[in-house]
Amino acid sequence: MEKKLYYIEPVFESKLWGGNTLKKYFNFNTDLENIALAYHVIALPNHLDCNVKDLNIPLSEFYQRNKNELFKCDREALPVRTDSSNAVDKLSIQLHPNDEYGLKHDNMAGKVESTIVLTHDENGKKLMGHHAKTREEFKQLVEKKDWDTLFRIVDYKKGQFTHLPTGTLHGSLEVPENKESIHFTFETNSDLTYRLYDFDRNDPNRPLHVEKIIDTVNVPDNEINPLDPVIESREGYRLIKYVDEKGIFTSFQLEVSSGGIYNMDEFVFLTCVNGEGRINDYDIKLGETIFVPAKFGDLKLSGKMKLCGISYKG
Repeated sequence: MEKKLYYIEPVFESKLWGGNTLKKYFNFNTDLENIALAYHVIALPNHLDCNVKDLNIPLSEFYQRNKNELFKCDREALPVRTDSSNAVDKLSIQLHPNDEYGLKHDNMAGKVESTIVLTHDENGKKLMGHHAKTREEFKQLVEKKDWDTLFRIVDYKKGQFTHLPTGTLHGSLEVPENKESIHFTFETNSDLTYRLYDFDRNDPNRPLHVEKIIDTVNVPDNEINPLDPVIESREGYRLIKYVDEKGIFTSFQLEVSSGGIYNMDEFVFLTCVNGEGRINDYDIKLGETIFVPAKFGDLKLSGKMKLCGISYKG
C-alpha cells in the first residue's frame, strides 16, 4: 500500500438531545433531522464506520488491511475514535464500562473519553463522579433517586478539558445555556454506554442500565476534576497536549497561525475544526479529516487552522 495521506469521511447520528449547529458550522450535508454527533474517526463494522474516501472502503476494513504496514499497530481493531457533538437538551447520566465487563455482557469494549469545548467555551459546572463512599451506599442513593446527594458537581474553567476513565459517572443536569456550543471528544473505539438516569424521558430507544451501572461504577469516585492542557509554542503553531496514555490514546490540538513542521512516529488522524490550510500537498478544509500513516515523516503545515489529532501508542 502506497504511503500517502488519506481522507476520511465522517458519519452522522441523530439523537433526541441533538441540534443542527454541526450542520451549519462544518457545512455537513445530511438528511438527518439533526446531527447530535459527527463521527470523524470511528470503525465499528455494521454499526458506525467512516469511509476512506480515496479507496471507498470502510475504515474498519482499511485498518484490517493495513494495520501492520500503515498503522504499525497490533490491536485487533482500530483503537481510537473522535467525534464532534452539539446538544440542545440534557444528556443522560451515564458511564462507560471497562473492556472486560463490556465484552462479557454486551460484546463490545468499554470506552475512555476526553472532551474539549470547541466553540463558546466558558466557565461552568460539570457532573463528574459521585459522593457515595461504598457500592452499597451508591445503590441505596440510586434506589431513593437522591440525585442531589449522589451526583458530584465540579467547577470547569474555560480552556480546560475533561478526561473520563471507564466507570466514571458523568452527564448533564441542565439544558445547555448556549445551544450552539460544540464539543470535540477523543475516545477509545467503542459505542457502549450505560444509562443511570434519563430525566424520565421514557424513550424506548434509550433504556436504562441501573444494575450494570451499580456493577461497574467506580467507588469511590470523588477526586476526578477537569484538567489544564500542556501548551507548547513552536515555530508557526501551538501544540496543545491533552492525554498521552499508552494503551489508551494520544490527543492534542495544533493551532496553526502561519505554518510549521510537525512529526510523530505513530499513525495519526487530523481533523480540521477551524479555518483551513494544507498538510504537505493536501488541502484540508473545515470538517475534513486526514489519516497520516505511522513513520510518515515531516508534515508541512500551512494556512490558518486548528487541527484536532488522535493517535495511539501500544
